[in-house]
Amino acid sequence: MARRTLELALDYRCNLRCLGCRACGGDAATERLAPERVAGLLRDGMNAGIREVWFGGGEPTLRDDLLPLVRRARELGYERVVVQTNGMRLAYRAYARALCDAVVTDFRVNAKSARAEIHVALVSVPGSHALLVQGLGNLAHIGATVAADVLLTRATAPHLEETVTFFADHGVSKFALWLLFADDKLVEPGDPRDVAGEVPRIANLVDAMRKAATAARVRGASLVSHHTPPCTLPPDLRALWQPAADLAMTVVDPGGHAFALETSPYEGAGLISACAGCAAAARCGGPRTDYLRLHGASEIAALGSL
Repeated sequence: MARRTLELALDYRCNLRCLGCRACGGDAATERLAPERVAGLLRDGMNAGIREVWFGGGEPTLRDDLLPLVRRARELGYERVVVQTNGMRLAYRAYARALCDAVVTDFRVNAKSARAEIHVALVSVPGSHALLVQGLGNLAHIGATVAADVLLTRATAPHLEETVTFFADHGVSKFALWLLFADDKLVEPGDPRDVAGEVPRIANLVDAMRKAATAARVRGASLVSHHTPPCTLPPDLRALWQPAADLAMTVVDPGGHAFALETSPYEGAGLISACAGCAAAARCGGPRTDYLRLHGASEIAALGSL
């Protein structure tokens, strides 16, 4: 498959402590893509025909060299330059303006919930929701294109329609739903939050997803869902499913390791026996290992057609 997108995880530092994420802790905290390495990866991507780059992490806005890296990408000819961020530094209007001037073409913000108390409980940083909202206000003032990555958990799912409505009204035009990943290796030592207990069954998300999709459509926004194999969704929602392979993305982690996004354990464990003969088999990565461990395979069944 020809790759069309490059994601560079600059480093794993972050100013949040999100449920199910240890990117900013342990040995990973010292891994970092040096500026000269980033420049080389950007050149390699252009030579391979890639024209879209995402800067992620960790939290890329903590990098003092993010602005020159964005400028370098644009100088090389990248048509889309995306910054994935929790949005807190965007609360500083001058910084948000500088990124846009650099030129970032798209922002992807980590939007846990419309409800501040739920957002804060999931990221463990008081005031983070208010800063995100202020940052979105700055981007709206500038006229930036903004997408939101929304985490599906037991806490966020009941208010999903409210979350989509709230962030659409704050300038978000694209929504991507991501199911919480539960791995014992990602549990921060001493963190009392129950990661595994927060992973919902997909069957219990259907109502919320349907209402959220309607809310997005009414406001002229798009909505897609990851980590929800099409067989787990009713026919009217299957069009929301976007498998990782469709993004045709190469990811480079802070250690310099490159891999296709769809090969990540976050995206799927591969097809299982219940997938035999499924019409979606060529595109679907199958259910995730953590999901099978927590909820079993009863929702997985081969589809005759999509």
